[in-house]
Amino acid sequence: MIYFDNASTTQQIGSPSSFFNPSSPHSLGIKADRALRDARIRISSIFNCLNLQSSNYSISNTTPTFSHDDFIFTSGGTESNNLAILGFALSNIRKCPSLVFSPYEHPSIIAPINFACERKWAQGANINAIPQGTALITISQVNHETGDINNIRNLVSWIKENNPSAIIHVDGAQGFCKEKLCFDSVDMYSFSGHKVHGPVGVGGLWVRKGIPLTPQLHGGGQEKGLRSGTENVAGIIQMTEAIEFLANAIEVNHAHVTAIKQIMLGLAKLTDVTINTLGDNSSPYILNMSFLGVKGEVLVHALSEKGLFVSMGAACRSRKSSKSALELMGFSSEAAKSAIRFSFSHLNTLEEAATACELVSTEVKRFRKMKGFKSK
Repeated sequence: MIYFDNASTTQQIGSPSSFFNPSSPHSLGIKADRALRDARIRISSIFNCLNLQSSNYSISNTTPTFSHDDFIFTSGGTESNNLAILGFALSNIRKCPSLVFSPYEHPSIIAPINFACERKWAQGANINAIPQGTALITISQVNHETGDINNIRNLVSWIKENNPSAIIHVDGAQGFCKEKLCFDSVDMYSFSGHKVHGPVGVGGLWVRKGIPLTPQLHGGGQEKGLRSGTENVAGIIQMTEAIEFLANAIEVNHAHVTAIKQIMLGLAKLTDVTINTLGDNSSPYILNMSFLGVKGEVLVHALSEKGLFVSMGAACRSRKSSKSALELMGFSSEAAKSAIRFSFSHLNTLEEAATACELVSTEVKRFRKMKGFKSK
């Protein structure tokens, strides 16, 4: 099996642990509560390690500049994004704030913004036309579709010139522990456990002090009242172990995955192939390619039968548009329909990449011959 669908879900690393309810008053509950606090402290050190403004990238020798109290544990990236967006909109509902985004963000960004706008809690705006006044700008650190890395620092500098009150939320699902970021430029940051070799069903949201959010889940008042419900302590500990490993090895892993992607780029030697990126700065962890004349869905299924697991280009789930995310980015309909996404991790090998290239090349040629495809 060659698993090149790591942008969807990664293989878990770290030892699973069992803990009790951290809200319980007995000794086992107190132990679980202490484990949660320890996880927050460790994660605050990880954020400091990943901060471009920090000169020390070793977790063990880093004095955190992030407060452990600023981290809210959630069920994953989707909940974190919803809490950031809807929590902000409801906290500023009297001002009907502008929620600014690009049309090809992840559905967990677009859907809550549409939800808020439909109920007139807020108004949506394109990131290329940011209005004056109270606003939340939400953008991905790394685009889930193409792997394009957004220059958050430059973007924030441009935004703040004309809109100094703007709040910046970054969806870090595809960038966390893979790319460093100037956290001094952002106010909220979402991350997801199963994108960084942690378990499914756990994630978090870092919220800078002073930013009001209205909770989306109500109950026992856990997570400073922002996310009620018993915390998934075992999952949080396993996620923390995984991201500590990744953060400490970020540069080594980056170089390794870059070499894997370079091998996969050899597929561009085939005729009628496009590499789908918006700019020159893309993550080595994601490679989106279109093999014209072959539907992406057909190719994905054929490759899975050969033991190579990849994914199709994700479609924008907006009810207001039938276009895919790639089409909204300006790629042709033909390129979008024939797109597949390879996504890698440090667990993949160069040998797997070479084998994958052979499999993809063989299948593309086979389908094109069956369809009588003529090169353009």
